[in-house]
Amino acid sequence: MFKKGLAVLLFFILVFSSLCAKEEVAEVQEVWTIRNNTWLLWESYQSKGEPAIELKQVWKGTKVTPSASYASCFKVTLPSEEYGFIKFDDIEEIYWVENVDSIKFYYGLKWGSGDYEILPPGTRAYWLEVLDNGGIYKVRLEDGRVGTVIKHYMRSPYFRILPEVNQKFTRIYTLEKLQNKLIGKTREEAIDFIGPASAFIFTNNNQTSSELYFQYVIGVQNKMRHNGLKISYDGDVANEITLLGSAKKSIAEKLPLAGLIRSINLNWLSNSQKTYLRKADTKEGWWSKFKKKNLLTKIIGFIVSLIGIFLFFSIPQFLSWPFRRLIISIKPMGNGLVKFINFLLLTAFMYFFFLVLTLNVILEEFLVIAIFTLVPWFIFIRWNNKNVNYNRCPSCHTMWSAADKGSTHTGTEESRAWKTRDVYTGTTHSGNTETKHYARHHDEEITTTENYLDHRKCVNCGFEWDVHRAETSKHTVRH
Repeated sequence: MFKKGLAVLLFFILVFSSLCAKEEVAEVQEVWTIRNNTWLLWESYQSKGEPAIELKQVWKGTKVTPSASYASCFKVTLPSEEYGFIKFDDIEEIYWVENVDSIKFYYGLKWGSGDYEILPPGTRAYWLEVLDNGGIYKVRLEDGRVGTVIKHYMRSPYFRILPEVNQKFTRIYTLEKLQNKLIGKTREEAIDFIGPASAFIFTNNNQTSSELYFQYVIGVQNKMRHNGLKISYDGDVANEITLLGSAKKSIAEKLPLAGLIRSINLNWLSNSQKTYLRKADTKEGWWSKFKKKNLLTKIIGFIVSLIGIFLFFSIPQFLSWPFRRLIISIKPMGNGLVKFINFLLLTAFMYFFFLVLTLNVILEEFLVIAIFTLVPWFIFIRWNNKNVNYNRCPSCHTMWSAADKGSTHTGTEESRAWKTRDVYTGTTHSGNTETKHYARHHDEEITTTENYLDHRKCVNCGFEWDVHRAETSKHTVRH
């Protein structure tokens, strides 16, 4: 009986504890006050010549609910359930700032001169004014003292507490695809397809028409890219899609087969929808800290980064290997035809890989991605040809049947080139004129090429063949 009573008591304790835990986890929803008459925005930055970003007037004293930070703005929801971005200096609560680390607090109105004290972490102050071209805050501490601090070190804790809109979050679609997918559909279906909307407003007083804005969407029309998207609704049904921002040329959109890749929704490759928001106080990873320790770790980090980049751009080589392996195994094909088909296969895989990157993942660095793609392509073309030359019998076409039978040196070739070199010899002064003197030297750069024939023999059919190999070295004779 005692055991049953104890079990019941423990059960109620666990239930009560879980309920209390849920209450402790639940946070009180923040409510902020608009400090000045301002505008609800769909984007925090406006380039010269771009369409206006103001959507709706928000009056002083309006209560709003924050959900995230974004650059110098906060994403907020109005009492009408409309939402968008508002600049941080138009929100009353943001004027209370605090420091994460110990910082200097200078008395007076000029930071960096006169007396100062060290403010411990977590010191609260009220931001009064921005000084020195936006780099310094004039603040009033809770005890009434007024002084100056570096703006970067004393900010609203909400920039750290609230999640942050991921500024690298991107979606890219053709206008035709968006129209086919979303016209006649609801707002919820648009958000489900694209991702969270940046802003939402009603466009009439009775709230029967509305607009959704997506600042991170790149829309493609006539092989040109536009930054920003607006979807207009009559009731809850989309009736028009408008691309925002001026049309920008894109080489990638004009490449052969770019339309085929663009017709496939590959946005998940760069960002999943759940990455639209991220923690604002993300700590620096151990690898970043390791690279900053000293010169040696920086060099190690650089080398590892190069290896990682090379392996990433080698993905087409790995993906095409099963197909190239199949071609190699077809014995009626001669080695020349095999190398040609391997070349076509690797080139096709590299090209599609390049298209996917420039059309969906890395949208701004076309030339850099082209170079990073061409370098491994060239290396692997040579590698694959060498593999066939050394390991596939030219007679019976059996792969991996070659035995090494040594090498023969067939000759040495030399080429010479002259290069100029200036050597500093001193400086002379004449009045206010300083003249530096150099002596020009002509150095001889000698390139030596050693030629060999590597002897191979097929263990399957006994056929013997030679493969030419050249080893090149350089040295400079200074004069």
